[in-house]
Amino acid sequence: MLPPNPSPTLSTSATVSSAISNNDNHLSSTPSENDPNKSSTTQATISMSEVETVANNNSGDIEKAASIEVQTLDIPPESSTHLKGIELFLVMVGLGFGVFLASLDQTIVATALPQIASDFNALDQIAWVANSYLLTTTAFQPTYGKLSDIFGRKATFLFAIVVFELGSLLCGVAQNITSMIVFRAIAGMGGGGILSLVVIIISDIVPHHDRGKYQGLIGAVYGAASLVGPLLGGVFTDHVTWRWCFFINLPFGTIAAAAVIKYLNFPKPKGSLINKIKRLDWWGTLVVMAATIALLLPLNWGGNTYEWTSPIIIVLLVVGALLFVLFGYVEGWIAVEPVAPSRLFKDRAVLACFSVIFFNGMTFFAMIYYLPLYFQVVKGESATTSGLELLPFVLGVMVSSIGVGQTISRKANTRIQLLVLLGGTLITVGAGLASLLNEHSSRGKQIIFILLPGLGVGFIIQTTLLFCHAAVDYKDIATVTSMLVFFRSIGGVFGVAIIGTVFNNELSNRIEALKLGISADAVKSSTYLKSLPLNLREPVIHEYVETLRISYHAMVPAGVLCFLSAILIGKNKIRH
Repeated sequence: MLPPNPSPTLSTSATVSSAISNNDNHLSSTPSENDPNKSSTTQATISMSEVETVANNNSGDIEKAASIEVQTLDIPPESSTHLKGIELFLVMVGLGFGVFLASLDQTIVATALPQIASDFNALDQIAWVANSYLLTTTAFQPTYGKLSDIFGRKATFLFAIVVFELGSLLCGVAQNITSMIVFRAIAGMGGGGILSLVVIIISDIVPHHDRGKYQGLIGAVYGAASLVGPLLGGVFTDHVTWRWCFFINLPFGTIAAAAVIKYLNFPKPKGSLINKIKRLDWWGTLVVMAATIALLLPLNWGGNTYEWTSPIIIVLLVVGALLFVLFGYVEGWIAVEPVAPSRLFKDRAVLACFSVIFFNGMTFFAMIYYLPLYFQVVKGESATTSGLELLPFVLGVMVSSIGVGQTISRKANTRIQLLVLLGGTLITVGAGLASLLNEHSSRGKQIIFILLPGLGVGFIIQTTLLFCHAAVDYKDIATVTSMLVFFRSIGGVFGVAIIGTVFNNELSNRIEALKLGISADAVKSSTYLKSLPLNLREPVIHEYVETLRISYHAMVPAGVLCFLSAILIGKNKIRH
């Protein structure tokens, strides 16, 4: 059992409105149907001394004051850190470059991996070029929110940029596969903070009612980078050298850092460096990193390096689960300034958002990784062309991210739950429709079936972020942002692991059942498939289609769980 949280700063009903008339509240809620006297999201227990004070100050009686309902969470008024005009524009440009390079790095390496494996003669270890980055990125994400609270947004963002740039530079000059894997892990340590800190900084530099608009633009940049990554990686690998997949980060990072250094002038947090270091949640940080790595390793190894039933996989999964339990204990009972305050997990609506973004991440990353297989293997397209075929999915993410952000910024009392439910519905329907794609599907079907889940993903990314920013105290905005990014990344790992396991097992069984004398491992290469005679290639491709169909079916439950989690958000609205 976790200890009780300190009571947040809360605003009350009209009974004491004269005492708190200057409060700026942005999250309202509709009383629950089960108990009309309770708010669906937030309540507070007011001590009798507080009630007496309120009653006396407002010429009311104690009994009347004791019946005060708390229905809104307090959001601080306009901050002195808000920027306007050219300064805001230039900082947003810098932050946009930061997001672009961090998201670009997640996809640009994909098309370069075969050539890197060839140059280093290390095909059996090439997956770790991607996995090492993923491990450190995810493991470090929860810590950046608290680091930015203690050391300041500007210093923490620049630290993340420098670490990421250093890792990228070292990757570009790596001479063997071992050093490449280590350097990718270093880059991941910085990359884990860039995306979180961009969102956190935007929450500081623009008013609450404008955040949706600017976060939507950042979401569009993220989507654009995800699309450009594979294409740019292919161009560099084919026409220059794969090393430019890493060198390209250097100018983007320089622009991002320069804009932040010049125009982001936040007040420095008080305290000496020694005191700030003492404030760090060392135990919580170490435990959550160990727990994340212990969980991600078996999810990457299972079904590939080791069987899912092998002792090392089972032990690591158990250890990871136990370490997360230990992390909860450390955060609730030991840490003075926890990386993940337990109060965030006691708010049903915020916890529901964590669940929603987790299942959203499962679907997003699973489709990004496995849709290209359909185009490359079933349709016989090149890696570059298959990247272009993902355009409807990425455009869906971009359009809905911008649209939702604009809607929330312009329309008061936006019902968040409806937007998230719509997103969950689109993801579920889209995953189901994607399973209908086959070797004869028209271009129109491909576009529509891929567009829908992209729209759903964009709806959810923006709404959960903006809702959580309004639902928590200002002091928790950085932390809740980091946790949202963390849960999305963890969900992505689960999604890729699940669909990968289903795909590999199903394809192996189907190829063996054909009894054509073809290795199941061999047909995973699109080059090998193209070399097969037509009478062998056609049945193999058909089994590929059936395997992908079943794999996409595995993502439908994720969409359903995303939808069900959205119901728990309640009838909350963001109002300006």
